[in-house]
Amino acid sequence: MPAEQGGHPMSDETLLRKALRDEDRLMALRRTGLLDTAPEETFDRLTRMVCRLLGVPAALVSLVEADRQFFKSAVGLPQPWLLRRETSLLHSFCQHVVAAGEPLLIQDAGRHPLLSGNLAISDLGVVAYLGMPLITADGHALGALCAIHTEPRAWTSGDAAALRDLAAVTMSEITLRRLVVEMAERNRREAVQHQATEVRVRRLEALRRLADGVRHDLAGVMQAVQSGVRLAGARLGHDPATAQSILALVNDVARRGGALAQRLTAFAPRAELRPEAVEVAPLLQRLARVIKSGPVVSLRVEVDVAPGLPPVLADPEELKSVLLGLAASTRDAMPEGGTLTLGAALEEITSGAEHQAALRPGRHVRLSIAYTGTGLGGGVSQPGTVNPSAEFELAFARTFAEQVGGGLVREGRPGAGTTVTLWLPAPEAGGVAEAGLREG
Repeated sequence: MPAEQGGHPMSDETLLRKALRDEDRLMALRRTGLLDTAPEETFDRLTRMVCRLLGVPAALVSLVEADRQFFKSAVGLPQPWLLRRETSLLHSFCQHVVAAGEPLLIQDAGRHPLLSGNLAISDLGVVAYLGMPLITADGHALGALCAIHTEPRAWTSGDAAALRDLAAVTMSEITLRRLVVEMAERNRREAVQHQATEVRVRRLEALRRLADGVRHDLAGVMQAVQSGVRLAGARLGHDPATAQSILALVNDVARRGGALAQRLTAFAPRAELRPEAVEVAPLLQRLARVIKSGPVVSLRVEVDVAPGLPPVLADPEELKSVLLGLAASTRDAMPEGGTLTLGAALEEITSGAEHQAALRPGRHVRLSIAYTGTGLGGGVSQPGTVNPSAEFELAFARTFAEQVGGGLVREGRPGAGTTVTLWLPAPEAGGVAEAGLREG
């Protein structure tokens, strides 16, 4: 049985603190997932068994951190300690068991040179103490299973053997709990990896699905350019004004075709994005002017930005490209005119809430493009069919949003109006200056 330990190896305060603050030990303790959890019958049954077998009024399963001990189970402690289920180390005998990794037997704490000033004596009524370390397979002492008496007690070898066996059972239960926690964490990581894989698969599938449409679009662009050049050439000699107008249209078509081809790089490995804090309001105002300058005369454009809106954290050039692409597709989706609303508001994503765009908790700016008409993705020349160019703009915008930690959702039906919502992360308070502020 363990001897009465007057010259305990952890009587030196420096060594004691070093042992308790060992980072590997604390990490092993945290991995159990037991700290600050509710009482459980499994552990309470073990402490009650300690009381019955050893004939003591109190027993603890104590998990010792660097500055406190937490009682996963506590039987027989006086209030308020029984309700609090933790104490500072000024009230702890168990810290010495953990620091040494050895059993500790105390017959009368009031006479013990190591513990006579410990507050557990006066506040918790601890006089006699027998503690067995709870040690992991790789040698980290997490805490102690201890028997406590309010009077001096001469512990026997049978007492020590019984508590050692119960400590082994307790440690087996702790190990099982740790494995459950690690399995849950592994499942979470695999789910994240699976989600990332699904994103890549969806991206590749979107590229495959859109490639044909983009090919047709680019073929149409080239045909329009060739036809326009021929038409302008035929009129250049006798009607130069008309030829100049045709060439201007051809130039616009070629520019849009180049922009469409450039979008293909959204699905390829990209250079590192350079996120900055970008003001949304001036960006949407400029976007509204671009949309109004288009060929749809009867198009009404409104901007609705919430006051005090924080900037978004994004690559400013990429953000402009995304919004301009969506704006062009929006305008094409409304050949008969209608109302288009550009909105922006702050949204706080809380933990535990399932978000429609699968966003992580944090502050996000919600950008929305809401409009009437055939809807983004509805064809212009053939209403109700899929417009590959518009679908590609959506896929590009979604990819951009996911890269910066945001998301995109489209809601609506062709012919009945559509809303595209783009969430982008907002810098945390105080992070704007570090990120650098741009108007986009």
